[in-house]
Amino acid sequence: MKHLVISCAMSMEKQKHYIAMLFTQTIFAGMALFSKSAISQGMNPYVFVTYRQAFAIIALAPLAAFFERKSDVPLSYNIILKIFLMSLLSTLSLDLYYFSIHYTTATFAAASTNLIPAITFFMAVILRYSSKLPKLTVSLFTFT
Repeated sequence: MKHLVISCAMSMEKQKHYIAMLFTQTIFAGMALFSKSAISQGMNPYVFVTYRQAFAIIALAPLAAFFERKSDVPLSYNIILKIFLMSLLSTLSLDLYYFSIHYTTATFAAASTNLIPAITFFMAVILRYSSKLPKLTVSLFTFT
């Protein structure tokens, strides 16, 4: 019996990445359904985003304060500006997402979030942050 418990624990250790992925996807799907339900019942998308951001601050600020208490990084004007711009863009992204979820289904909204990595890759190639695509096009031209 003890061998079975140890074997099961080792098996769970190997599967923890898959379990974490399933948990994350379940949370994303649940959030899409919950937000679609709340917005369909008349909640303003901007208010919903405000509540979501406030909850995130309440949940994550103590963790950030605890784990980052020993790092002493000076906040320059450039870093503060980057933090502000990232906060503004992420809030704008959430506003657009929840405003559009009012007109579509939760299934479409959950599926469309899977396009974000592809869009990010194409933007990186266009802005020349990634060199993967030019190597691919050169190899395509040599084979033609």
